[in-house]
Amino acid sequence: MIKPWEIFDSRIRSAMIAKRNLPFSKITNEKKTDLLNNLFQHETTNAARLIYIHIPFCNNVCPFCIYHKQKIGDKKIIAAYCSVVIKQIQALADTAWVNSAPFKAVYFGGGTPTSIPVEYLEAILNELKKSYRLTNDCEITVESTITDIKPAMVSRLKNAGVNRISLGVQSFNTAVRASLGRTATRQEISKTMAVIREEGISNICIDLMYNLKYQDFGIWQNDLSFLKTGPITGCSVYPLISASNRANPDKIEEKNAIETEYIYFIEADNCLVENSGWERFTSVQYGHREKGKAVYVTAQGQNADLLAFGSGAGGRIRNISYIQTGNIEEFNNNPGNFMSDSIMFLTIHDSFLKLRNIFGLSESLYLNKIDYNPIKKYFDDILFDLINKGLVVSNTDSFNLTQTGRFWAANISALFAEKIRDLIPQIADGNNA
Repeated sequence: MIKPWEIFDSRIRSAMIAKRNLPFSKITNEKKTDLLNNLFQHETTNAARLIYIHIPFCNNVCPFCIYHKQKIGDKKIIAAYCSVVIKQIQALADTAWVNSAPFKAVYFGGGTPTSIPVEYLEAILNELKKSYRLTNDCEITVESTITDIKPAMVSRLKNAGVNRISLGVQSFNTAVRASLGRTATRQEISKTMAVIREEGISNICIDLMYNLKYQDFGIWQNDLSFLKTGPITGCSVYPLISASNRANPDKIEEKNAIETEYIYFIEADNCLVENSGWERFTSVQYGHREKGKAVYVTAQGQNADLLAFGSGAGGRIRNISYIQTGNIEEFNNNPGNFMSDSIMFLTIHDSFLKLRNIFGLSESLYLNKIDYNPIKKYFDDILFDLINKGLVVSNTDSFNLTQTGRFWAANISALFAEKIRDLIPQIADGNNA
């Protein structure tokens, strides 16, 4: 009998990699202006809308981080960077698309947003609140490291509207943290979380990672237990994503790593939902159902439109995706009007807007059968196979990922992406309507 960690030859550890086979094509500069004008001059057709602000600066660059960032240097660069972000926000403020519905979550990611002076974060947030409609309960998250947190800074963030802090913890074990370039001890982490609570922000999310140097199963269990002792309301859990395993090599080492990852994942998946009031939001995100909501993260798996600002930031609106230049100097020289800024735009056939609902199963853990019926004929073969392999279960009103299915969620997304890649040319030609 095949073991649960052997269902696939390699494990995809990134949602971005899982969808790399989707048939997006680059929009030429000649077509970009007309396409964007047409997009933003019409009201939205999607009530689920998010905003992402990328702050690509860090006081220290962590060796494990795969995201676009650089160590803080000239403060003039930071000032110029935030100025362009604000100009981009202002440039879209009067468009029909922006004004047609409120945004339900704002996320400052990085890099480390709190590595820059807090007044820049305040200025960006003030511009957003002035120029854009946010829901009354809009979730506003700022990522931070333990060492960046100071009472005065947290107080200013709260007064600016921040109501959720996401802390890069990775592990509570001091030796494991040191191997990642993290200097704060377990005691300092506890004090930091207390500061955040005392300054009035109660939604505190952390991340825990496995496959780390000096980490064993006992340390992992201890991390999961210690989490319960603090004011933590949410936790994301994922393996170390390194340059070597991003490509998912089919090696003996990879297969051994998958078995270890499966054991660690199962322990976390069982342990975290034992916390009072906690539930699973996605295959990697857990939290208290009331105090630890992760609106931004959850909506990502529900096909929300994402308006993204900043160097290296990627967004999506309907069937258009885009990524801003990762070169900070180039970004800082942009006029900030979106139309002529250094941004690569991609598009995909309109049929994707219907087909993409299948990702609700792999990214939101379930898919209502009412939503599945219109695309049933396209995916029944894959779904039947996933059920036979014990990755999906069919309930009365929905399909749900099993625990093993949650472990393989990104691989399941990749199967759907490959299917969509093959379907779209047929649908576009009218051969598979």
